[in-house]
Amino acid sequence: MRSTLIVSAFAALALAAPRPQDIDFTGVDSTPDPDVYSAPTNVTSEEVAIQPASAALAIASAAVTDVATTSDPVQEKRDLTDGLSARGGDCAALPAGSGPAVNNPDTPDAFTSYQPFLDASNNAPVPQGYTQAFQGLFGSSQTTSYLGFTTLSSYDTVACQEYCDQLPNCISFNLYYERDPSQNPAAACPNPTSVTNIKCVRYGVQLNAATATNTGETRNPAFEVVIVGSNGYNKLAPPNSQPGFSGPMELDGAINAPNDPVTNTNTYMGTKFFTFDKIQSYEAGVEACTAACTAQTAYNSRHPPAAPAKPNVCNQVVVYVLSANNQPQGVQCAMYSESWASNYATNLGQYRGSDYWSVTQAYVYTNATYAANYGNICAVGGCPTGSYRGGNCGGWGSGLC
Repeated sequence: MRSTLIVSAFAALALAAPRPQDIDFTGVDSTPDPDVYSAPTNVTSEEVAIQPASAALAIASAAVTDVATTSDPVQEKRDLTDGLSARGGDCAALPAGSGPAVNNPDTPDAFTSYQPFLDASNNAPVPQGYTQAFQGLFGSSQTTSYLGFTTLSSYDTVACQEYCDQLPNCISFNLYYERDPSQNPAAACPNPTSVTNIKCVRYGVQLNAATATNTGETRNPAFEVVIVGSNGYNKLAPPNSQPGFSGPMELDGAINAPNDPVTNTNTYMGTKFFTFDKIQSYEAGVEACTAACTAQTAYNSRHPPAAPAKPNVCNQVVVYVLSANNQPQGVQCAMYSESWASNYATNLGQYRGSDYWSVTQAYVYTNATYAANYGNICAVGGCPTGSYRGGNCGGWGSGLC
């Protein structure tokens, strides 16, 4: 169960704002923790079915109309034991390795200290369009938004990048050497000869060193799977543009917006949260967030407030990955009836009990019609060119600018 104690990391800023937006954990608490995945060890590749774009739109619509469920996502969950324990150990041959064997001696320590592996990891070039998240670790990433893997014949970051780029939703990859058994270990073959696999694993969420927690295992009864030369890379490109919206524009964090500085009315319309078990990838989360913004406007129009108030219109949605202790949980969407300048993107995260929930990959999308007529609200120092002081142009209240 998730903790319920919230302590803002930006208490001073919150006191200065009439209506600050701490991270809204309502949606987080209503969903189970997402599953984390790493590449299996008994096959040479694994394809993951990618949800169609229509799935993200359906998930967004369901969230707005309050009929969303927490049932299993379209992505079928994989047994993390890879089916090996179910076989009980039978000495059956497993796939041959894709990389050079380390058999003099054939031990875990010799594998993790094998200099050619260390050199390949340390000297690997960063592919164009990517940035390095970590290098030379002894653990592979296991996190949400797993999108399949393949084995390579050499430690080739460019080949791995090309594999990632085959999927539009892939925004990161992990490349590493893994010591695997040549047979399914059993009493008759407790410690079979090892093979080396060079694994290229793709993900739909950014990686960091904290996600590289899979340091191997002891395969019953005695074989040790270990990992060396684990490098992670994140794509530099922003998320895709979305129909009906301007942007994306990158932010430092989530927005802490005050009330409209002219009318003193609240522009914050709440949040929607989509776990990676539901949306599968960050790109799909962006699609769900913008679709939810549009759907929320339509829903409000169908359920207007009492006159003379007007239905609230979602004109800006801030999209970001919400992570607990550096482990991505899902995509949060914060909606506003007016568009706020990037100066207000001050919430980089906050503590919840002893857990730190961080904000990353934050981007803002603005309703294209609104953006064509009004600039971003900014009533603080250093405002961007084209900003205005407010006046509630978002469809609620007086409508004066």
